[in-house]
Amino acid sequence: MARYTKSKVKLSKKVGKNLFNKGSRSFSAKDDFAKRPYKPGIHGNKRFSRVSQFAKQLLQKQSLKLTYGVMERQMTNIFKKAFKTNGDTGKIVFTNLERRLDNIIYRGGLANSRDQARQLVNHGHFTINDKAVNIPSMLVKTGDFIKIKENKVKKTFWQNFKLEVPNETPSWLDTKKKNQIKVINMPLDDDLPKDINIGAVVEYYSRKVR
Repeated sequence: MARYTKSKVKLSKKVGKNLFNKGSRSFSAKDDFAKRPYKPGIHGNKRFSRVSQFAKQLLQKQSLKLTYGVMERQMTNIFKKAFKTNGDTGKIVFTNLERRLDNIIYRGGLANSRDQARQLVNHGHFTINDKAVNIPSMLVKTGDFIKIKENKVKKTFWQNFKLEVPNETPSWLDTKKKNQIKVINMPLDDDLPKDINIGAVVEYYSRKVR
């Protein structure tokens, strides 16, 4: 399975914002991005005022991809489907990204990063509606409940697991039961990210896939 193998800090510097994909260290003052939030080299900390519209769209596209850990082909397919669906394309894309199983596990407090959530899913730690799953990109539906497998709960990882990052469970997820996340409804507007200009990303892919 394709995955990012580059430095996670370099990815954050590439898009100019902390992607928080290093777990608890991303929230620490020791994190390299916190100390030097710019690209390496003598020109890395310079910001140029004249940036093309395409460059801005590309930056927002990269930010969206890297935030959710989605590869280019996956993102292209997400937009192809969104363009064929009636409604606000940007909201449809955001909603589908939020509905990914790896994102649900991260947002529900059962992982310290989306990367860790993907790894746990790949290793078969979870079930959806009591059925084993190992596909991080699987989309959940209203009423679905995600649980840690009973035979995995006893493993050392879960016995020692501690949520080490700030986490505020979104209103559309119920995490009252230990080791379980229930999908109450689909993400609301207030639950969708505000730090990404989704309109710019829609413009970028409208030229690419239409």
